[in-house]
Amino acid sequence: MSRYAMCPNCGHRMRRVLDSWGTWDGSTYQCDYCSGNDDYDGESLIIDEAAEIWASHGKDEDYTFGFSEDELEDAL
Repeated sequence: MSRYAMCPNCGHRMRRVLDSWGTWDGSTYQCDYCSGNDDYDGESLIIDEAAEIWASHGKDEDYTFGFSEDELEDAL
C-alpha cells in the first residue's frame, strides 16, 4: 500500500489542500488530474459525462470527479 493518498477515480497521487492560513486539517486532499487542472494532458471528463457517472453510482461523493454536487445536479 502506498504511503501517499491516491485518487480513487484515476489512481494518481493526491496533494494536500491547505486552508487560507496555510494549515492542513489532516484529511483534505485534491487530485490535480480529476479536478480540472489545465496542465494535465490526459483524458478528462466533461461535466455532463461526470454527472451521468455520478448519478449511476447512486450520487456517491467518491464519483464527483472534482465537480461540486450542485454542479452535477445542474448538469443532469
